[in-house]
Amino acid sequence: MDFLTWYVPRGRITRRVFWLHYVLPFFLLSALALAVDVSFGYTSLDVATADSQAALAIEYGPFVTGVGLLTVVPSIASQVTRLHDQGRSAWWLLLNVLPVFGQLALLGICGIVPGQPGPNRYGPPVDGTAGPDGQPWGAQTWGAQSWGAQPGPQSPGAQSGWGAPPQASQPGSWTPGPQDRAPDYPPSDWR
Repeated sequence: MDFLTWYVPRGRITRRVFWLHYVLPFFLLSALALAVDVSFGYTSLDVATADSQAALAIEYGPFVTGVGLLTVVPSIASQVTRLHDQGRSAWWLLLNVLPVFGQLALLGICGIVPGQPGPNRYGPPVDGTAGPDGQPWGAQTWGAQSWGAQPGPQSPGAQSGWGAPPQASQPGSWTPGPQDRAPDYPPSDWR
């Protein structure tokens, strides 16, 4: 996984990737940045007393702030791709607005709830589970139904591989129909 793919993942990611490539490194980076801020004296971990109630007052220094700013994009992107793996919309990120409960709930949803086993509207699963033909999802060979891979006329300028869809006059050509729509797009209750 290169840096750009890690920084802004696309499609779907597994729970293992979410925990090992995002949550654990972000936690370790934040702890390291807090230790650096404390060692340089930028952060104080004093116990503040207000009206006889003890509270831990943390003033974040430049290293914690910098790590937070650098990791906000991959943090949000990893949550979105985990939600997509479950077939959920990115609107679920609004749970982050709730101070503590919402963030813990979203961490549980992203980190504990398994993804959908088959393809959904966000793409095929990335864990290599087998599809109905015994091959991993996304690796199916559609034979004469593949886009631009069969011999015959193609639209001008189209290259083999991912060229234009097959012409209607070809035997075995494929035309998308209502069964090829994403399962719940647009949602039935969408107005």
